Amino acid sequence: MNQLEIHTSRLIIKHFDKSMYERVHLNSLDDNTRKFLPDEVFESKEDAASKVTLLIECYKNDEGPYVYPVCMKNGENIGYVQAVKFGKDSWEVGYQIAERYRGTGIAVEAVKAFLPEILIRLKIKEIWGICRGDNNASRRVLEKCAFLLQYKRVQNYKGEPHEVYYYLYKG
Repeated sequence: MNQLEIHTSRLIIKHFDKSMYERVHLNSLDDNTRKFLPDEVFESKEDAASKVTLLIECYKNDEGPYVYPVCMKNGENIGYVQAVKFGKDSWEVGYQIAERYRGTGIAVEAVKAFLPEILIRLKIKEIWGICRGDNNASRRVLEKCAFLLQYKRVQNYKGEPHEVYYYLYKG
């Protein structure tokens, strides 16, 4: 995928580079990430480095996942937005923002900026947003970004049964 760089009033969304290993590691260690995104917790800088290296390679293929760091204008990496294959022909948006920046509207700002660009790049007209029902913050982000709830159901989520909400965004 061609180089991506999106600017908002507070943020820059761009490709990963090797300088970001430490921040990816540190951003992943809070309780909410452990609860809602346990497979995206990196217990060491080396674990984060391995994952980021893989994600950088994914920019070169047509299948993704396409994960982009969300940085403050000063360059501080505070999370990510992503588009991940969902089923055969669908894509899902995802995001994670460092704990100290949550509740500031940054996730909404990042997702709103990312959606039009990723829809064009993937040549798609819609994208899913999927989260656990008890992840109220994530549900609010999706709703503020014009995703509409399609359905919810109890299913296996990261190895345990949880109510899962399925939202759809149409560009």
